[in-house]
Formats: sequence, C-alpha cells, structure tokens
Amino acid sequence: MTTSNRLAKIIKIRAISAIWIIPIVTAIVGLWIIYSHFADRGTSFTLLARDANGIVAGKTVIKNRSVDVGIIDEVTLSNDYKQVVIKGRIYNGMDPLLKNDSIFWVVKPEIGRDGVTGLGTILSGIYIELVSGNDTHSFRNDPFVLSDNPPLSDPSIRGIRLNLESDQSGMIPRGASVMFRGYRVGNVETSSFDVDARKMKYQVFIKEPYDVLVTQNVRFWKEGGVNLTLSSMGASLNFPSLDVLMSGGISFDLPDGSKLGAPAKQYDLYKLYDDRKSIQESQYTDYKEFLIMISDSISGLNVGSPVEYRGIRLGSVSKVPFYTPEMLKASPILNQKVPVLIKIEPERLSELVEEKIDIAKLIIDEQKNGLRASLKTSNLFTGALYIDLDFYPDLKDQYSEENAKQFGYDTIETTSTGIAQIQAKILQLLDNFNNLPLNKTMDQFNQSLASTESLIKSLNRMMSSKEMQNMPKDLQKTLRSLSETLKEFQPGSEMNNQMKENLQKIQQMMDELTPLLNTLNDKSNALIFSAPDKQDLEPKAKGKK
Repeated sequence: MTTSNRLAKIIKIRAISAIWIIPIVTAIVGLWIIYSHFADRGTSFTLLARDANGIVAGKTVIKNRSVDVGIIDEVTLSNDYKQVVIKGRIYNGMDPLLKNDSIFWVVKPEIGRDGVTGLGTILSGIYIELVSGNDTHSFRNDPFVLSDNPPLSDPSIRGIRLNLESDQSGMIPRGASVMFRGYRVGNVETSSFDVDARKMKYQVFIKEPYDVLVTQNVRFWKEGGVNLTLSSMGASLNFPSLDVLMSGGISFDLPDGSKLGAPAKQYDLYKLYDDRKSIQESQYTDYKEFLIMISDSISGLNVGSPVEYRGIRLGSVSKVPFYTPEMLKASPILNQKVPVLIKIEPERLSELVEEKIDIAKLIIDEQKNGLRASLKTSNLFTGALYIDLDFYPDLKDQYSEENAKQFGYDTIETTSTGIAQIQAKILQLLDNFNNLPLNKTMDQFNQSLASTESLIKSLNRMMSSKEMQNMPKDLQKTLRSLSETLKEFQPGSEMNNQMKENLQKIQQMMDELTPLLNTLNDKSNALIFSAPDKQDLEPKAKGKK
C-alpha cells in the first residue's frame, strides 16, 4: 500500500451563501412592517386639560364634523401633578387638519343658551371635537389646551377680535351679543376679571363683513335693561330684545359728529363705557377747568352734569365736591362754600359754528359784565341739577378781580337763583303766613258778635217801651229797620249760623295746614322732593328722661 504525500488544494468560495437570504428577507419585512405601522399612525400631538373626566386611552376618538380623524393614545398627569397630559394622534391623511391654531374641546351633553347639545354622546360616550385653524406656518407640535366648551366662533370664519376693559361692576357673560345699531354682528368670546388691574376684561369677535365697521374712533358700551330717559323733550323708553334683556350685550357706534378714523387692528384695546350717553361725552378731550364756589345745596349735582349757557351745552361738571389740601388748610370744611370743579369744552361749540371761539377767555372777560354761574333744576322728578351761566345786570359792578384765580384755578363767580330763590320765597311766605294774627282776628270777631247780640236786646227793649210810642214816626221807622237788620245776626239766624260755620271751616283748615307748614319749615322743597322721614317718638318709662 502506497502512501501519497500530495497536499489538498483549498479553493475559497466568494459567493454569499443562500442561507443568508432568509434572515435578510425577514429583516426587510420587519422594517417594512415597523415603517408601515408608524406611517399609518399619523401625526402625534399633546393636549393639556384640567381633568380627564370621560376620556379613556384607546377608546376616546377625535372627530371633525362627525368623522373620526384621530384617537387618544395616552392619558397621564403632568410632572407637577397640576394638570392632565393627553397624548393623541391624527390618522394618516388627516394631517392638514392639525395646525398651530387648531381648537380642541370635549363634546358632552349640555344645556345652554342655544338649547340642548351633545345628546348623541349619551350612548356613544364623549369625544373630542377638532376644528382646524387658519395658520399657514409649519406645525410646531406645541401643546394644545383642551377646552370644556365649544368656541363661540368657528376659527375658519374670518373677522376681527378686540379686547375691551371696563371699570364698572357687572359682568357680561360669555356668548352675549355684540351689536351695531341693534343688529347682531358678533359675540363675546371671553369674560374675566383682572384682579391686579381691578377691571373687567372681555374679548369680542366681529365677523366679516361687519369687521369694517370697527375703526379707531368707535366707542363700545353696555346694553341690557330698560332705559327710561326724562328730559325737556319728554319721556323716552328704550326696551331691548329679550335676549339682551336676559343676558346683556355690547353695542358699538361712532359718537355723533366723529369721523371714521383708521381701521381697527386685531386685538386692539378699547374702553367699555357704561351706557351710550357716556360715549358722547368721551369725544371731548380738549377742555379748560374752572373752579366755582357754591353757597347753595349741591344735592342733585353729579359728575357729568351739564354746564350750559341759556340752554347751550358748554361743558360738564368734573368733580363735586372738589377739595384740595390748600382749601382745607385755608378754611374748615364746614365754614366755607362748596367748591365744584367744572370743565368748559370748546369742541362743543365747533359743532354749532365753524369759527373757532375761545370760550374760556370769553367767560373770564364777561364776568365784568355780570356773567355768573348758578345752580338750576333740570328735572323736577329726579331733583337733578346743572350749572347755568347767564348775565345778571344787577351784579355788573360787583365783580372782584382779586377772586379771579383761587387755589391755582380760574374761577367763575356764582349767584343764587332757581330753586334756591324759590326756597327763599317759600320760607318768606311761610313766615308771613305764620305772622298773620288769625287767632286775634277770630277773638275780635267773636267779641263783635257778642256786642251785636247785646245791641239787639237793647233795641228790642226800646221798641217795646212806652217812650217809643212818643217818638217821631221817622225815628221809629229807622229803629225798626235797624232792629230787623240786626235780627239777621242774632243767635239762631241763618246769617249767624253761616258765619259760625265759616269760622269753623277756617279753624279746620288751619288745623289741616299745620302738619304741612311744619314739613315745609323742615324742608322747603318738600312739595317737589320727598320730605325727610321722621322717627316716631318712643314712650319712656316713668322717671326716665
């Protein structure tokens, strides 16, 4: 047996073994499945909410116009445990609905001003509604806020949003109407109270095409309630719609005589006035202040009361009463006239005449000719007062230039007229009436009747005496006539009874007038305004004072 010493020839195979095809194909299929899974999931997003009542991961769906467009994947608490973090996703193909200004809210059964909504969720469970926004930028995937209430205005509707603030109390609720001359053009979207600023703040939305009505010169005011106005032109009663009467509302318009101004911009800030009358006063920004010292009662004179010249409005009352430290230092508050600060607004005259008039300078100069300020009544029912400027020739030579400026303000001298003069005349009339000697007159009248009765008796005795028969016939006739005349005044006669009855009526009238006279002495204008209430006297125990 022979042994071969030849070496084996080794040949290297460079081709990949077929056995590797199986894991490679498996890996490719797995990657494809993973890619398809995440690709079909759509775009993920995050919602922040106060609570997750009714929201269940994997079951609560996201809808747009009743079509399922997504689902909730995860519901957890935030790291600080103060809010709920909800993870959701939008299905593939629905991504365009997800924008930076999209709005999400929970749909559930609810009874509101628009009726009953969300009844379908009683059987199917609550869901989250999505409304796409108008933002054209790429999606930043910032967290959205999940609201409990639907938006009052669809984000897809074009319009303008404005911010309003008010110093007045009383809240206008979310959803209240925003009106222009009585026509609804928008609504109140948010209503809140700023604790730091101590103001009510609102956000309103005015939809197209009515957003062009809003300019920089418009004024907003509150609506709601029945408005009764009493003026020299008569009574005016404005009754709003039932919707506004129940929930309130906001109106806007241009003040009379104002120009349109530039168009408003998104989220511009406006002041919300308390009523329409206030917006008319807000357009007069140029004014000159005057100080007047009033010696009469200012009850009924308020901030905003008119300052007029023979019925022409020249300005308004700015502060009543108006005290400064210098005034109180110069004289005690109870030992001086009541200071009132008024403002003369020249722009009011520009509505009447084209020529520019320096009305403030005229007021200062014309005081030398008897121009004075006084209180007058504008409404007898409410007791409202106003400042009236007029000429009084008797005071022409009584102007003192030393008082032309006091405490840093130009002054207007005053005089008592109107209700003050009426009160003085009533008091004088009452004094004269009280001074009438009625009791003395009645006593004298009773004495005269007694003397008449005595005279009648003497005549009767004389007529029956023998001496009467010896008197001349003419004298007898005269005495008989006098006797017949006096008989009409004797007790029991018709004339005597009538006179007594008249005296009793006079006495009764005096008794009835006594309470009225006492009331007028306490308050001379009680015939016009209500008299002060008096407390009933309380009985006291014996021996106590």
